[in-house]
Amino acid sequence: METLQAPKPLDVPDSPTGPGTVRLRAQPASARGRKTLERILAATTELAAEVGFEPVNTNLIAARAGVNIASLYKYFPNKQAIFITISERMSAAFHAEVKALVSQIDGGRPWRSAVAEGIRLAARRRLDTPGERAIRMAIRLSPEVQGLEVAETLANAEVLAGLIVRRSGAPEARARLVSRVAIEVASAVLDMLLSAPAGAVDGLVDEATEAFIRYLEPWMKGAPA
Repeated sequence: METLQAPKPLDVPDSPTGPGTVRLRAQPASARGRKTLERILAATTELAAEVGFEPVNTNLIAARAGVNIASLYKYFPNKQAIFITISERMSAAFHAEVKALVSQIDGGRPWRSAVAEGIRLAARRRLDTPGERAIRMAIRLSPEVQGLEVAETLANAEVLAGLIVRRSGAPEARARLVSRVAIEVASAVLDMLLSAPAGAVDGLVDEATEAFIRYLEPWMKGAPA
């Protein structure tokens, strides 16, 4: 059976103001530069957690990070590029967790248990990760970064599709579609956490888990339940 191919790297469209205006300009070549970059990212995350996406600007970020504005612009053309870098890191960390859970299912872990853990991890990202709420709002509000969520969904759907193919023998195209729909549905429910009262959290997480499990159930033949 043909091996599923990895998705292409994240491709975020350029800003209307010019090519490359939402990209990290350069990777730091020195330890000092790397420290500066990390301070900028940490400051942006802190500010986003405090005030949200829209009020944050590069002057506020530079001041919080304790760097001059020229140092910030050496690496980032605007705040969107900083948010993209932060979001890509968050996405990469979550993608690694998804791959680990799928590997556990392949190794014999009951798949419903792994799915429930994955949904809880996704919920904690929205509720507990500093700046995550602002990142998700940025994705909704800023055209420059709207490709991020799609790229993350496709990457995780590819991993899940491989599991579906191995368990059910489904055609790869169908497995990819099933995987993406399952993820999109669960994500839509979990995004309700961004504005839900504390008392609604457990119920929404349970509903997202149930929806994911019920949608995958016909495709998980032979997997420990």
